[in-house]
Amino acid sequence: MYLIFTVFVTFYALMPTQYVFAASAPHNFKGLVGIFSDLIQSLILLVFALTFIVFMWGIIKGWVIKGGEGEGVEDGKKVLFAGIVALVVMSSVWGIVYILQTSIFGG
Repeated sequence: MYLIFTVFVTFYALMPTQYVFAASAPHNFKGLVGIFSDLIQSLILLVFALTFIVFMWGIIKGWVIKGGEGEGVEDGKKVLFAGIVALVVMSSVWGIVYILQTSIFGG
């Protein structure tokens, strides 16, 4: 329950307040795209944070909690490899989306 609460608090802390409280409505298409862009960027940051937390927890569980057992170290290596691949892929996709966003809609 605490984890769910933390995720929601983090999500709303990362979101711009004008979208949380719906203080302003877009007046044109560019404004609407800006709102969705900000929301997507907030969601991406949340996914990055959750991925990093799971990555660190897997490493801690594999090496620290299991005390260097053979099976624990192997599990830790798997989590380490999968986490690095996930973070690299997510960073690459985020970069590609940013390049497309700036080239199509401008800075």
